[in-house]
Amino acid sequence: MNRRRSSLAGLALLLAVAALSSAPLGAQETRCDRGDTQVRTLKFEGNTAFNDATLAAGIVTTPSSWFRRTLRFVGTRHCLDREDFPFDARRLATWYRNHGFTDATVDTVVTPAGRNRVDVLFRIVEGEPVLIDTLRLIGLDGVPERAELQRGLPVRVGGRFDRYANSAMRDTLTRRLRDNGYPDAETFLGYDTRTLARTATVIFTVVPGPRRRIGSIVFTRTGRDGQPPEVTERSVRRLAGLHEGDLYRERDLERAKRTLYQSEAFAQVEVQPGLARVDSTLAVEVDVTESFLRSARLGGGWGTLDCFRTTGELTEYNLFKTATRLELRGRVSKIGMGDPLDGAEQLCSRTARNDPYSVDLNYYASATLSQPSLLRASFVPTLSVYSERRSEYQAFLRTTPVGASLSATRALPRRTHSLGYSIELGRTEAQPALFCAVFNACVEADRNALQELQRLAVLSAGSSYERTDVASDPTRGVTGRAEIRYASTLTGSASTLQFARMSVDGSVYRRLGSDIVLATRVRVGAVLDSRFSFNATDNFVPAQERLFAGGPTTVRGFRQNELGPAVYIPSDYEIIDAGSGAVLPSFADGDTVFFRATDSTAQRTVPTGGNALVVANVELRLVSPFLPELLKWTVFADAGSVWNRGAGSERLRFGSLRVTPGIGIRIRTPIGYLRADVAYNGYPRTEGAAYFDAPTSEGGSLYCVSPGNTLPVTRQGGIISQAGGSCPGSFKPPRSSNFFSRLTPVFAIGQAF
Repeated sequence: MNRRRSSLAGLALLLAVAALSSAPLGAQETRCDRGDTQVRTLKFEGNTAFNDATLAAGIVTTPSSWFRRTLRFVGTRHCLDREDFPFDARRLATWYRNHGFTDATVDTVVTPAGRNRVDVLFRIVEGEPVLIDTLRLIGLDGVPERAELQRGLPVRVGGRFDRYANSAMRDTLTRRLRDNGYPDAETFLGYDTRTLARTATVIFTVVPGPRRRIGSIVFTRTGRDGQPPEVTERSVRRLAGLHEGDLYRERDLERAKRTLYQSEAFAQVEVQPGLARVDSTLAVEVDVTESFLRSARLGGGWGTLDCFRTTGELTEYNLFKTATRLELRGRVSKIGMGDPLDGAEQLCSRTARNDPYSVDLNYYASATLSQPSLLRASFVPTLSVYSERRSEYQAFLRTTPVGASLSATRALPRRTHSLGYSIELGRTEAQPALFCAVFNACVEADRNALQELQRLAVLSAGSSYERTDVASDPTRGVTGRAEIRYASTLTGSASTLQFARMSVDGSVYRRLGSDIVLATRVRVGAVLDSRFSFNATDNFVPAQERLFAGGPTTVRGFRQNELGPAVYIPSDYEIIDAGSGAVLPSFADGDTVFFRATDSTAQRTVPTGGNALVVANVELRLVSPFLPELLKWTVFADAGSVWNRGAGSERLRFGSLRVTPGIGIRIRTPIGYLRADVAYNGYPRTEGAAYFDAPTSEGGSLYCVSPGNTLPVTRQGGIISQAGGSCPGSFKPPRSSNFFSRLTPVFAIGQAF
């Protein structure tokens, strides 16, 4: 009872000094000045129809940040707005009444929590809601699409009498009518509530007006800066996709406007109905003003793996005066160390200089034609022809002298769908060790066959969904992405290049408080054979289509692509006598020995990827207690595994997932967040096969040097040869016991997901 009296006394004091104000909610300021009363906590009691987050979003009172509530000396303070606080209870009561709870009451309890600090509690008695017992729709008898118009409406018999839902249904009916040939349609709302009986009658009266079709279409074209227009009227008409005689639909006018903007040839677009005629037709006016019809872009930079790199782009938005877009793109990397633009190796990182696939210049050149729409279905078709040389660090080099791709993308407000087909003539060069371990091509003749030019034709389909508040840094919402890529002789691919690759990726973002966001993501993927069989695991899969993990956007405790299967290239090996097992300094003709790498030997890691992948991420994103507008902190845990189904006894188990926790900081910049993370990896390096890749000057042979291998090595006439056979994955890279050596730093731009 004393606490209750204290709370009421505190509230009475606030009411006594409050100045009544009707200022809008968005104009209120809850930051603290000297002497203000801080809100430590904000709670709701008795609410069952609506959660705390929904109610808190509709009032002014805001609790202080988690850092401030916990540490008290850092973090953001929020204080009572003495002028507007008394109206929060009224706002909540109004919210409930508009949602059908006509007897809802709200009481406010303010409890002192120390010097100049209070806890605020809103006690809510919802009461019984008013329910709709009668729902009538008047005026739809003459509308042919009556059943379709009434499908999925938000108001129903037995539901709550919700003023917001009533307004939404009125607007929905009007919009649906205007999308079905009734441009003058209106819907009127009436109701009768019986408070004592807790029932209501809701009546929607529809006035469709005359049904109309599109009559004349008037196009007005204006050039940029008063110049004559360059895009022809025929092209504008084609992009708009409107035809005389079609049933009038507002959504068609909106689609036409969106498509014209998507061409990027116009700076301003207006598509609106004109005058109605007595013959039940309606004119449509299309007014466009042209934008810049040509653009060029040039950029450059330096990267750890790319050394110096440059990109260029030239875009023509009105090819042949048809609003067809032509994009010419070029990208060159490895400048300074890649032939023929080498000679500046000292300016490149040592990491890149040690990569055997950085000796040649990487490049990409393409010409792309695209149209803003296809078949009036909002699909954007794109045709590209390209040539490329692309390398993956210490893994492979993909050279494509010529390739082509055809894609169609449909972008909806929350969904994006895409279809694609690509065909290219190329070849893949990889470490002999990778060919041997992944593709069972340990014989030089087999490796040479795999490096010949082959035709790869892939049919792909993808769909994504995004419903978040902020795309670059979401605080609430979900995203999802699914993709399938298929190659077989049916698509035109070579008989040796057949596979089906599937992947699914989903993220969920949830605000836990005013300054804490929980972000989670799960990604799974699998590479199957062309018959979608999970059992056939020994098919050849191009290196660029295999699954990799590790790095700044997957499992941050592992370096780029180094989570999962790998082979190792030691810098040296021991010679073991086949008979005695003694270590020999050398061996002569006629001797039989084994080669074996030692734990102390420095080695290079070659990620081989896998045909199955699971990655999961959990992040707590915290607003910084100091410089909150500039900094954010992150506590995260990444888990994942990449493996080859059918490789020995390897299977996915929870115990096989690698979990790497860490912390990070985000710095807000004009180009996005600069991200620095540090993850702890306490796991030993993955065991794998070890090969010694002899220099070309020594014959370029590939020797298995895994510990315990039984592949005999002989010398005849000075020529060293090793017997064929499987190289065991028994090499264990040495593991440092130093704590700091187990930390993996990561630097990137943008959030991890």
